[in-house]
Amino acid sequence: MRIIIIPVDGTVNKAGRVYIGLDLISCGIPADVHAFQWEENEPNKGHIEFKSPLIQNQDVTELPDWVNACLVKWDEAKAAEEAAKQAAQQTGQ
Repeated sequence: MRIIIIPVDGTVNKAGRVYIGLDLISCGIPADVHAFQWEENEPNKGHIEFKSPLIQNQDVTELPDWVNACLVKWDEAKAAEEAAKQAAQQTGQ
């Protein structure tokens, strides 16, 4: 499953479903992280991109805890979106 996280604007993309503007402050993302990408075609492979051009991307083989925390925020946004759709359908809107 492809995962992309861009902390600066609260973007979390999981399997092509994107939420922007999520509040990721409580997720514990290191301050020097620019983005995180988890590869879809290569299981257990991803990398962390840093803000400084002097720091090379860091390859990872497991999701860091802060990524899992961001995915919880994504799950919450998806659940809220689906609940709103269901409520709109029930009221005929």
